[in-house]
Amino acid sequence: MMPKYRKALKHYFDFLWAMTEKEIKVRYKRAVFGFLWIILNPLLQMLIIGIVFSYFIKIENYFLFLFGGLLLWQFFSLSLQKATPSFVYERSLIQKAKFRKEVIPASIILSNYFNLLISIAMLILFLLLTEQLNDIRIWLLIPALIWILMFTIGLSLLTSSLNVRYRDVAFFVQTALILLFYATPILYSLDLVPQQVLLLYYLNPLSSIFVLSQIAITGKGQVAPSLLVSNMLISISLITLGLVVYRKNHRHFVDWL
Repeated sequence: MMPKYRKALKHYFDFLWAMTEKEIKVRYKRAVFGFLWIILNPLLQMLIIGIVFSYFIKIENYFLFLFGGLLLWQFFSLSLQKATPSFVYERSLIQKAKFRKEVIPASIILSNYFNLLISIAMLILFLLLTEQLNDIRIWLLIPALIWILMFTIGLSLLTSSLNVRYRDVAFFVQTALILLFYATPILYSLDLVPQQVLLLYYLNPLSSIFVLSQIAITGKGQVAPSLLVSNMLISISLITLGLVVYRKNHRHFVDWL
């Protein structure tokens, strides 16, 4: 029994890696700057947004503060946008072959996560060279990175599963991401949020992730334990919901596609 289980597990991860590798290669095929786009995209965003918002938002090291948030947001938004319609786009593969279908959105997310880790490594190197690295607080990036990966996978399983039957889900996700960008502390810190609307951030599971990353990168600030607990409970609930919806519906994908 055990050798068969190990063989099946190895086959699963080999297939997942092959799909992830394909995603990475296809993305940068024939691109002149290749992997440089991993860092160029958020860097250009930071410069454009930072020049405008730095006049209104007075945060020390604002460009650094903004850059860290944009890296995480780029991973989350791109992953969710691409993963949501992924089952529909890969309908021919799903109809022709038997395999664990969650590999399709997971490979998209992992390829984007690969980009995120490279960007974070380059950011840490920059902090080290410019002597801005906080040796203790930088470790907060680890829980933030694990958290956003698990949350993105869970949420993507939910949206991609629903999108197989209800194709409006992909359009809803695109609109929701625009609103969520401004409802997440990326351009600003939670200290600047009025008390009257603070409850919204307790309901947004991304809030703690971005606050943790900001603390890690800038070496300043703190996160309220109540915010952490609230965001974590909502994250776990959404991840669980994603797994349940996927497990309930994946057998019907061939019929719905």
